[in-house]
Amino acid sequence: MSGFWGGVLLTISGMGAGLLALLSRGGLRRKKAPPQPDESEQELTRLTGELAHEIKNPLSTVKVNLQLAREALDEVDLTEPNRTSWDRYRSNLAGASRKIAIVQKETERLEQILDGFLKYVRRPDLQLATVDVNELVGDMIDFYTPQAHSHALTVRQSLSKKPLMCRVDPGALKQVLLNLFINAQQAMDQQGELMIRTSRHAGRAVIHVSDTGKGIPPERLPTLFRPYYSSRSGGSGLGLATAKKIVEAHKGAISVYSELGKGTSFTIELPLADLDSETGTDAA
Repeated sequence: MSGFWGGVLLTISGMGAGLLALLSRGGLRRKKAPPQPDESEQELTRLTGELAHEIKNPLSTVKVNLQLAREALDEVDLTEPNRTSWDRYRSNLAGASRKIAIVQKETERLEQILDGFLKYVRRPDLQLATVDVNELVGDMIDFYTPQAHSHALTVRQSLSKKPLMCRVDPGALKQVLLNLFINAQQAMDQQGELMIRTSRHAGRAVIHVSDTGKGIPPERLPTLFRPYYSSRSGGSGLGLATAKKIVEAHKGAISVYSELGKGTSFTIELPLADLDSETGTDAA
């Protein structure tokens, strides 16, 4: 015997006398799976969890040092006007002042963490202008070179001979470049070399930022541009993630190549403003 029951095809064979098959409609109803969060919800959940983790340590430091400062100030009894009491008060006041300085430093760190998070989660509000990427990169090299020299690093450049006109937000692109320069500096010991090159390829402006640092372990490369995956202490963990977001908002792309013990190279590609006249590839 065959038939439909509750939307399910039933087949019952070999039924003997007196056999009664009772099937409950409710028992055959398929249970709905709980809705699964989409990728954006999962990413937001992960980000907020990481943000809470980043904030927890500075907040703990603030709490402990405020408590210690209060205890130091409460210890002294100023109702006894004697030299010992005043000397102890001055000593405790100095200790409390040091604790307050630590609190100030940690609150500044908290501010940086929150500022970085807000910059990352917001959609980039680009103020586009047609600029020569060569000039913009050259300006950033001039700006950064004194800092590089203060760390005994050499800065070299090889910029395209032809203009690379792109529609970009100059401030946002400078932020990306500065982040890459600082990352390179932190990856190198003294006597390292930072190399910046620009070129044109297949209708795109290409910017290479290379260093002679320690290199990045292969297992870290897949997560390098994900937020809060920094292995550097004191870093926000959002620098490269924000850089990627800015570049992609320009309809560009950013990639990385690294060899342990040899160095790392980041490549930014941006569409040229006038593809009709700017297609082609620079000569090697």
